[in-house]
Amino acid sequence: MMLLREISDGFSALPQAAAVDPAVCRFGGEPTDPEGGETAEPDLAPPFVPVLAVGVCPSFQIGADDATVYGLGLSLPHANWAGVVGIEAGFVNDVGFLAGIQAGLVNLADEATGLQIGLFNEVDVLLGGAQIGVLNRAVHGATGLQVGLFNGVGNGTLRGVQIGLVNAASQLCGVQIGLLNGATTLVSGVQLGGVNMELNETRIVLPLVNATF
Repeated sequence: MMLLREISDGFSALPQAAAVDPAVCRFGGEPTDPEGGETAEPDLAPPFVPVLAVGVCPSFQIGADDATVYGLGLSLPHANWAGVVGIEAGFVNDVGFLAGIQAGLVNLADEATGLQIGLFNEVDVLLGGAQIGVLNRAVHGATGLQVGLFNGVGNGTLRGVQIGLVNAASQLCGVQIGLLNGATTLVSGVQLGGVNMELNETRIVLPLVNATF
C-alpha cells in the first residue's frame, strides 16, 4: 500500500510524479498552471537527493533536513531528512516520510509505508507496513504487522496483527498474540494469550482467548 497524500513538509512518495507537476510534488522547479494562466510564486520546494546520502548529524549530512532521498540514506550515527524513498540504514534513522525500509538501532518516521527493523521503532502519524524490534510504537494508527517484545498502537486503530510479550492498541481490528494483550475497544478480531483485556465499559479480562466479530 502506498500512501500518496502529502505530509506537512510537502513531497510525493513517487519521484516520477514530480516531473508532471513539480509544484505539487515538491521536486524543485516552478509551479505550473494547468489552465494556462499566470503561475504562482516560484516553487521553493526542498531538493531531492538521488542514489546516496550520508549523515553524521542533522547539521552535517548530504542533503539538508528538508530534502528527500531517493535511494540509500546512511545515518552514521544520526541523520534527519524530510523523506526517504528506498532504504535508510544506520544507528538513528529519522525521517518525515518513509517509503521503503529503515534498519537501525532507532527508527523514527512521521509516516511510513514499508518496514522498520530495529531496537526501537516509532511512527508518529500512520504506519502502513511492518515493525520488527524490541519496542514498536505506532502513535496514531497502523495497518500491518508489529512483532516485538512490546507493541503499541496509540490513539488510532490497529488493522492487522501484533505478536509479542505485551501488545496494546486503542482500537483493535485484527489479532493480538502474546502473554498480555490489551485493547481499549476490540472492534473485530481475536486476542490470544495468557491475559486478554478489553478496557472499555465492559472491562473484559479473559485467559487464553477473547474474540469479537
